Amino acid sequence: MKSVKESLLFAIQQLNSGKIVAGKATLEGLCDNPEVNEQALAVLFKVAMNEGDLLKSKEVCRRLISIVPKKFDYVNTLCQLYAASNEFSLAIDLLKKYTEIVPDSAMSYFQLGEMAKKNGEGSLANTSFLAAIELGYHDIYTAYVELASVYSELLIDYETATNYLQQAITVEPNKINAYFNLANIYEQLGDKQNCLKSFNQVLKINPLYGLAHARIADIQTFNKKEALEYELKSLSILEATEDDVLKADMYYALGKAFDDSKDYEKSWSYYTKANSFNRKYIPQYNRVDIEHQVSSILARELSNVKSKTGDIVPIIICGMFRSGSTLIEQIICTSEVISNGGEIDYLHKQLFNLIDKPKVLSSTVNSTLFQQGYEKELKLRAGKSSLVTDKRPENYLYIDIIKMMYPEAKVIWTQRDIRDNSLSAYFQHLGPSLNYATALNDTVHYHKAQQRVKAHWLKKYPNDIFTVNYDELVSKPEGVLLPLFEFLGVKYQGESGLFHQQKNIVSTASVWQVRKPLYTSSSGRYKNFSRYIKESLSISDFEEFNDVLD
Repeated sequence: MKSVKESLLFAIQQLNSGKIVAGKATLEGLCDNPEVNEQALAVLFKVAMNEGDLLKSKEVCRRLISIVPKKFDYVNTLCQLYAASNEFSLAIDLLKKYTEIVPDSAMSYFQLGEMAKKNGEGSLANTSFLAAIELGYHDIYTAYVELASVYSELLIDYETATNYLQQAITVEPNKINAYFNLANIYEQLGDKQNCLKSFNQVLKINPLYGLAHARIADIQTFNKKEALEYELKSLSILEATEDDVLKADMYYALGKAFDDSKDYEKSWSYYTKANSFNRKYIPQYNRVDIEHQVSSILARELSNVKSKTGDIVPIIICGMFRSGSTLIEQIICTSEVISNGGEIDYLHKQLFNLIDKPKVLSSTVNSTLFQQGYEKELKLRAGKSSLVTDKRPENYLYIDIIKMMYPEAKVIWTQRDIRDNSLSAYFQHLGPSLNYATALNDTVHYHKAQQRVKAHWLKKYPNDIFTVNYDELVSKPEGVLLPLFEFLGVKYQGESGLFHQQKNIVSTASVWQVRKPLYTSSSGRYKNFSRYIKESLSISDFEEFNDVLD
């Protein structure tokens, strides 16, 4: 008769010889034996992972934890498995239990902070990272950087975020990411001097850090000489990288440099290269999917959605990306009675995958947890104001849901000459959700689809949607803003001349544009590139692009 240790070795031999089923059966027979149960379960876990069986892997890991509750490796592994399935709440519960058993584990508190951050629980993330630091976490630099991100992303306290990044720099003055994150915050605050200083510090540490070099292009306005100098440096960085994402960033930046210097031919060439690299790693724009999305929205019939009672009323700002939404938010939030909420991703994150699943969508939006989650996001940004903006462009998909939850909500729909709008989006390095922007004809298609949704909402809520035309706004601001403020029920006090002095956070591609007084130079900008646009499109696509859509 084999001993239990011999049986364990036999099970491993079975697995190594390809007898997987038999080997697993042998191991399962050993899992109740305290002499080898941990080793048997550890091997079973490896088998489950090799087979890609996530459910089994979690189960085995839970059994390991029940046997050895103080062994953090098993707890951490299960947390990572939960995170891979977006089960952050389970990971958080597990780590909370572990910190009760092992209260002096700095690593467990750090991981608790990570999971809480990923789950959007700012307060818990903050206290957990602080506990990790207090207990002597081995990488205090990273802990400070993570704390900073909690304050900038979740707790909306940029002063504290900046302080933690400065502490991180004190600990490790030659590491890049704290300087880079600091530059991001200064950029959002409109602090050009400190933003540039921080990016330059990154490049001082690593001259080939291309993303910092690319981001500098957003801050600087180039003349011909400066554009050529920037090109020379950029090309040396491009030669040294195989990263397609970075190449896209660099080519977008070069396009901007030569656009500034009015070398439109060279600018167009670089923007074209940028979009070709962008298309390599983002999903292809699918017109069929967009049409299906529109059909699902037009057919949507939701009922019994609970309306919120309270002091908070959202002002939804939506429309095409790069259509002036950030500008109008800045202007109206200059009013002391409207708070700047920025792009709140809560609704889109929770609901986008449910658009064509009406039953699940209805159940979700009716849940107390969902409604409390959105209310929490609004209150976090509202401060003492009762009116708070939510400027996520994709919120146009959820106007009925918003209006049912907040009957007093108002919708501002920004619109712009589609030729300028398409070009402005084409010149930005945008993510997968805005993949239409990498081709001008796709942007026009998306705009048409969006307009059908807008027409639908206008029929349902004719008195609650106000269209702001970008070109009219910048050329005759009072003619747009007086009726807009009346629509919002807010007194207009000359905000059009004051908005650019705001010290609030702006986290969109328009961060530097909205720090300037109103200007009209972006209207008709497409004319600078008309020749190159015509050469890049088919005759029918060019005709469609050149047909201004209202």
